[in-house]
Amino acid sequence: MSRVRGQYDDTAREKSVLGIRFSEKEFSKFREHFAMLIALSIITKVAVVLFTTGIFHSFVDIFDVSVYYRYAMQVLGGAIPYVDFSLEYPQLSLVVILVPLIFTVLTGDPSTYLVAHQVFMSIFDILTTLLVYLIALRVSDQRCAFISGVLSATAFSSAYFVLTKYDAFPTFLLMLSLFLFIYRKEICGYLSAVAGFLAKWFPGLAIPYFALHEYMSGRDPRTIGRHIIASAALLLIITLPFAVLNSSVFLATYTAHTGRTALAHSFCYYVDFALENVLGLSFFAQVSLLLMAVVQIFLLGYYYSAKNTSAEYLCAFLFFSTFAFVIFNKVFSPQYLLWITPFLAIFLARSYKEIALFYAIQAWVYLEFPILYRSIYINDGYFVGDSSPLASVPFLFFTIKFILLLAAFGMVWISLKHPDLRVVWTLIHHEKSM
Repeated sequence: MSRVRGQYDDTAREKSVLGIRFSEKEFSKFREHFAMLIALSIITKVAVVLFTTGIFHSFVDIFDVSVYYRYAMQVLGGAIPYVDFSLEYPQLSLVVILVPLIFTVLTGDPSTYLVAHQVFMSIFDILTTLLVYLIALRVSDQRCAFISGVLSATAFSSAYFVLTKYDAFPTFLLMLSLFLFIYRKEICGYLSAVAGFLAKWFPGLAIPYFALHEYMSGRDPRTIGRHIIASAALLLIITLPFAVLNSSVFLATYTAHTGRTALAHSFCYYVDFALENVLGLSFFAQVSLLLMAVVQIFLLGYYYSAKNTSAEYLCAFLFFSTFAFVIFNKVFSPQYLLWITPFLAIFLARSYKEIALFYAIQAWVYLEFPILYRSIYINDGYFVGDSSPLASVPFLFFTIKFILLLAAFGMVWISLKHPDLRVVWTLIHHEKSM
C-alpha cells in the first residue's frame, strides 16, 4: 500500500512541459533559471538599442522590416502571396509578415508594425534561449546548461538582428526540433524541422540527421518511414496550393538567389579576393555550392560512421551542418550569426577561454554591422585605397572574423570523442561490400 502511495505521490509531483515530464524539484529549478534568463534577454535587447544609437551613434536597421511591411500591405490589399506576387522567402515567412499587421490594422498606425515585429521576434528569441538551456542539460550538466542559457540571452550581436530581421523565427524552429527530438518526441521534431525549412531553409538540414540517428538507434525502418512521410505531407500541404495556383511565381522563391555574385562580407568573396591577389585566380564562389554539398555529404557520412547516438553528437553535427551552410553561402549576411549562436552557446560554455571566444565573435560581428556599416561592411567590394590589398583594413578585419568563426568550429569538433579514422574507413568499406 505504501509503495502505491509513494508512486502516486511521485507522479503527482511531476510537471509536464510539451508532454515531457520533469520532477517537481527540477521544474522548480527551471522556473528560477528561466526567470533569470528571460530578464537577461530583455535587458540585453534594450541595452543593444541604447548603446547602438546613444553610445556608438549608429542605427537600428529597419530595411528588412520595411520589406516585410510592403509584402503585408499587398496581402491586405487582396493580393495572394506566391501567386499574385513573388516573395524571396519561403511560405511560413508569412507568419512573421502577417502577425504584426494585425496590430497595425487595430491601431491604424503603420509604425506599430515595427514594434509588433520586434516584440514578436524577441519572444521567439527568448523561447530559443530556454530551449538552449534544456538542450544543454542533455549535453552537459545543469551548471553548464545555465551558463549556455546566459550566453544565449546575452548574445548582443544576435540580439540586434533579432530586432531587425526575422531570422529568430526559423532559428527557434530549428532548436525546437532538436529539443523535441532528443526528448523523445521524434515526429514533432521532424515536423518542426520542416516548418523551419519553410521559414528559411537551413532548419531542414536536421531531417537527415534525425533519420540517421533513429536508424543507428535501432528504430524500426517503418517508423522512420512514417516520420519522413509525415514531414513530406506537411511540406506538400503548405506548398502545393501555391505551386498549383501559379507555379512560375512559386518557383521564383526558390530560384531568387541562384546566380548571385558573392557579397563582400562572405567567406566566398574573402577567399576569391585572396586568390585573385596572390594567384590571379577567382573560382571559389563559383564552386561554393558544390563544395557545400560535398561537405554536407561528408558530415552525414562521418556522423553515420561514428555510430554515436548521444544528444551531444547530434547537436554538434547539426551545428557543423548549419555552419557549413553559412560559410559556403555567397551571401553570408551578418544576421546568419543568429543561426549558429544557440549552438555556440551550448558548446562554448565549459571554460573561460570558450566563453571569451563566444563574446569575441559577437563583438566582431556587431562591429561589422551596424557599427562599421559603409566603412567595413559593404556589399560590392572592399575599400582598399592605396594600401596593399592583402594588408588593407577590411581584408584584415574579415581575416580576424573568419579566424574566430573557424576557431569556434574547431573547438566544438575537438571537444567530441571521434572514432579512429581507420575504424571509420573499415566500417564504410564493410558496408559497401555487403
